[in-house]
Amino acid sequence: MNGCEHRESVASYVLGALPEDEYERFATHLATCDDCQSTVAELQVAADALPLAAVQLVPPPDLKDRIMAVVRSEAHLQSAAETRGDEPAAAPRRPWWRRPFLAVRPLPAAAAAAVLIALGVVGGVLLSGGESTRTVQGTVEIASAPNARASLQLSNDATKLTVRNMPPPPSGKVYQVWLKRPAQDPTPTTALFRVDSRGSADVEVQRGKLKGVEAVLVTAEPDGGSMKPTSNPVIAVSTA
Repeated sequence: MNGCEHRESVASYVLGALPEDEYERFATHLATCDDCQSTVAELQVAADALPLAAVQLVPPPDLKDRIMAVVRSEAHLQSAAETRGDEPAAAPRRPWWRRPFLAVRPLPAAAAAAVLIALGVVGGVLLSGGESTRTVQGTVEIASAPNARASLQLSNDATKLTVRNMPPPPSGKVYQVWLKRPAQDPTPTTALFRVDSRGSADVEVQRGKLKGVEAVLVTAEPDGGSMKPTSNPVIAVSTA
């Protein structure tokens, strides 16, 4: 990093994470500082190259139809359940997604920033939503990959999942993203992906704002995706 007194703002500027007043002050300074200009240019190269690492898959054509059929079916069941009042339901053992969801503890802000910089994700592309974007760190439950990391970028324009140092899914399987709403089963999405040779992927989960979702989950599913999770989540990101 350069020796300029404004050097601490360079990464946040590239990330698009500076508050509006600080952004304007730094932009004014940047116009006259060769050192900061050079550093911003170097970091921007990494940010601009980041989307090329994605290994997102095209979902099968019928996956959306199957998902919508499940959504309509669950809406019908929910309506029927409400008409039965407080009638208890027999459930000897609930699947993991019906158990109380434990909020994921996000990394402290300083640690999260250190992870991003250490991984070279100076993340301008991932935070391109500007001041309306926030990043939430998730947890990865893979014993063989203690250095795996996952984060979620939330904005009014889109929701994006970023993973680093992830192992590939088991043979014949693919990672699938799920949306978990309170007191509901996870909803499948068409976001299916594998990681590249470095264990990285940048996945668009949903266009537009994420509403009513308490967590974004990832499981390893058979090729083509599933309508209900067939395994425990390997990634969980709380949106609270």
